[in-house]
Amino acid sequence: MSQSRFLQFFDNLRHIVNQYRPELDTYEEFYRQVHQDPEISGMESNTAMLVANHLKLLGFEVHTGIGGHGVAAVLKNGRGKTILMRAELDALPILEQTEVPYKSTKRMIDRYGNERPVMHACGHDMNMATLLGASALLMAAKRMWSGTLVIVFQPDEEETGGARAMIDDGLYSKVPKPHIMLGQHLVPLKSGTVAIRSGPVLLAADSANVRVIGGPCSGVNPQQCVDPIPVAMKIVLRLQDDVREEVGPHEDATVACWGFHAGVPGNDYVAYADFKLDIKTIKHAVREKAFEVIRRSIHDECKAANVPQDPVINFTVRAPLTTNEPSLSDPLGAVFQEYFQHDAVEMQFIRACEDFPTLGAGRYVPYAYWNFGGSEVTEGPAPTNHSPFFAPSIQPTLRVGTDAMALAVLTSLAAPVD
Repeated sequence: MSQSRFLQFFDNLRHIVNQYRPELDTYEEFYRQVHQDPEISGMESNTAMLVANHLKLLGFEVHTGIGGHGVAAVLKNGRGKTILMRAELDALPILEQTEVPYKSTKRMIDRYGNERPVMHACGHDMNMATLLGASALLMAAKRMWSGTLVIVFQPDEEETGGARAMIDDGLYSKVPKPHIMLGQHLVPLKSGTVAIRSGPVLLAADSANVRVIGGPCSGVNPQQCVDPIPVAMKIVLRLQDDVREEVGPHEDATVACWGFHAGVPGNDYVAYADFKLDIKTIKHAVREKAFEVIRRSIHDECKAANVPQDPVINFTVRAPLTTNEPSLSDPLGAVFQEYFQHDAVEMQFIRACEDFPTLGAGRYVPYAYWNFGGSEVTEGPAPTNHSPFFAPSIQPTLRVGTDAMALAVLTSLAAPVD
């Protein structure tokens, strides 16, 4: 696109956003309400109801209870591409330590039976508020564009299960399959900042559930059996070094133990030890090599300890690598640069994971995923996502996030797709 055509296109986008942006007081109130009444992963019923009711008032066709408490809304507005936008419903089991007047003091019994404090420490409350604001803007401006909007509010993102649950529960039997997907996330950049880049932006994450089996020891002292606890502990302690040695010190691959359980109270015989691994990578070849090393290291250690049965190792995908499609993120970056000026910056690669790409339902759906800032801190490090002190400013964060999502939709409607 020539510079003159781009500026004409951009002027039209800016006009639409400025003319149809809703009054944001409603979304400020929504943000405060949800921040003060957060709900933990898999238990987001009240939050989902608030979101669904608001979408119905805006005039969207709304589907609820997808994959748990997932919500999906549709606006069919003539011929054109189908654009999916997503935000997350869930909060974290963290005790809030901010000083905002709408801080959470809530506690919940989680789905595992544990009583936990709950806080929107990741920014999902602001992600929801900006998506609702952008949805209202696009509904009001519907005579200015053509296509279909699919708006997804996903449960259980923090444990990276909600996107898959929505797919498995028939999301795309209820709403159209998208040509393009868009997502944004609040981070501790300066409030008003928007950051995007092409290519990889977030890690891939996998889990491995491992069982090391001990015994048998019929007729002898249980302490003379093969004890699976020290065997499993030795495996856990050496896995990161084994992987680093095999894939090379300059490749990005980490292995961490996320849980360990063995033994039954009152029983001096330990039949097995279970542990869970979290594996993060950014290259497919490194990911496969890491799996190979983990399998081999576990089997070798068990063999050396003379365990009576082979270990059980099950790998599962938590979140695929999040990689922005340049044909979407490049023009969107140009629009952000023109619109936000010095507050548009290049997104940094983040060592976190997301299940957003899973919404492609096993097929390649091009997407763009970017960050927007909410920090008022001017000196020293700002509280990060998942910190008990994470307290984003409401404005200009809400306005910028609303504008960014609306601009992304309008830009993507004009972008070519395969």
